[in-house]
Amino acid sequence: MLYARKMKSQATIYILGSGAVGSPLAVYLANAGRTVIAVRTTTSDVPKSTKTISAHNDSHQLSAPIETISLAQLPKLEGIIVIATKSYANKAIALQLKEKAATSPIVMMQNGLGVEKPFLEAQFAEVYRCVLYVTSQASSENHFLFRPVTSSPIGIISGNQTGLQQCVDALHTPKFPFRAESNIQREIWKKVILNAVFNSICPLLNIDNGVFARDQAVAELARELVLECITLTEKLGLDLQETEVMEQIMLVSKRSNGQLISTLQDINLGRPTEIESLNLEIARVALLTEANLQLPKIELLGKMILAKSSQKSM
Repeated sequence: MLYARKMKSQATIYILGSGAVGSPLAVYLANAGRTVIAVRTTTSDVPKSTKTISAHNDSHQLSAPIETISLAQLPKLEGIIVIATKSYANKAIALQLKEKAATSPIVMMQNGLGVEKPFLEAQFAEVYRCVLYVTSQASSENHFLFRPVTSSPIGIISGNQTGLQQCVDALHTPKFPFRAESNIQREIWKKVILNAVFNSICPLLNIDNGVFARDQAVAELARELVLECITLTEKLGLDLQETEVMEQIMLVSKRSNGQLISTLQDINLGRPTEIESLNLEIARVALLTEANLQLPKIELLGKMILAKSSQKSM
């Protein structure tokens, strides 16, 4: 067992997505002596190259030369595959990986509900979900303001406990920590509620993540959304409490004061958002319950984000 874990920690780690999560992760792993390749998925003509990426927070800065290549030009992937792209690209990525006969474990570092479905449909044997508790924002093309909030849990969607622990061991570093989680569905739902709050309220107010810690009135708006979501998680048999979700919201807000949530960054840059897998997917799941629940506040804010996003891209 110990030998297997050691071998897995030395495996090549392919990070698909070189954005605000994938790039800092590559830096921390490289500084810890891991073999890392950043894989571009949006273009097929990226030649193999090496670029220096930096990640910093209030206490330290790290840099590392990271090998970069496009997914189309990779002949095979043997190691661990980390999915750090936007979730709307998952179907295309799963197809490409299947065409390359990739059999490596997949660790998904994405927000939202059901984002793992394309990989399960493609019959990948090992799929693990990571619930990220970090905030990150690009300050330039290869420089990122990165802050861990707390250790990010990884759990089994398909696979086994040994494979899970090997992935955790390979990805964990002291400054970007991960841990194994036995009840990952509970963690997914807690985080998706948190994301539904941040990724709707902050973009609509055009303000940074720290607003909930600074403004009691905005914190109360967040509480209304949380309470609406709790009516759904109770029906789903998930033991989530309003107090623990609000505590997490306030913790993230305090530790990411001044940073913009990913949806607001996407809107400002004219890019698609992930709101379909957040507020709108929560509302769809609620309607499919036996109680035919309606979550009007969650759904309305999701639709408003879609409208804002479409106006910005026009």
